[in-house]
Amino acid sequence: MTWIVTGASRGLGRHLVLQLADRGHRVLAIARDADRLQALAATNHERIVPLPLDLADAGAIAPTVARALAAEVHVSGLVNNAGIGAYKPLLEHTEAESLAIVQVNFGAVVQLCHAVLPRLLAQKNGHIVNVGSDLGRRPLANMAVYSATKHALAGFSHSLLREVKGAGVKVSLVNPGIIDTDFGAQDGETLEGTRGESWSLRPQHLAALIVQVIEQPGYTVVDEISVHPLQQGEY
Repeated sequence: MTWIVTGASRGLGRHLVLQLADRGHRVLAIARDADRLQALAATNHERIVPLPLDLADAGAIAPTVARALAAEVHVSGLVNNAGIGAYKPLLEHTEAESLAIVQVNFGAVVQLCHAVLPRLLAQKNGHIVNVGSDLGRRPLANMAVYSATKHALAGFSHSLLREVKGAGVKVSLVNPGIIDTDFGAQDGETLEGTRGESWSLRPQHLAALIVQVIEQPGYTVVDEISVHPLQQGEY
């Protein structure tokens, strides 16, 4: 059983890859940092396959994934976890930065689903898990483009579920609040392990929750789930 996980070199994605591999799954681990992927793969040579890919490069996605899938007998599913963003006013983003956020957070998800979904439909089973954000359900100043991509991901996920569930394919949306990762880090100031657990989710615990979503009985689907640290101030 093979899973594809994006944003696999660090944070939530890394913990998810490790947990899936520990549970006997083969994992195609996608990220742009080839060195980090190789180090991750070294922890479990038999089950973790590094797949270096920059999701900001729209033209590289389909051919890279097609080559990888050609070697796989069965594909269990896809976890679209990769995401980028920065907390700053819209006009402090360059146009290129804003477009990159749109591509990585949403455009690449659509492209990856295009690449993987035909296999899942042919198998008549499989699961797509999209990692959204609580900002896909509420506004926050200085995160306009990021928030827009997560709103789009919510609409995409629910619509796609209704399109493919009759063929036995599941689509789930997981909306986390603040996570203790280096997302949006500037000069290393928010590296994993630097945020207090009272107000930021541990990535390994969120990864375990996603594994639970994946392992639900075949006749059930978790269409959407939100999870927050207990002391997160707003959601």
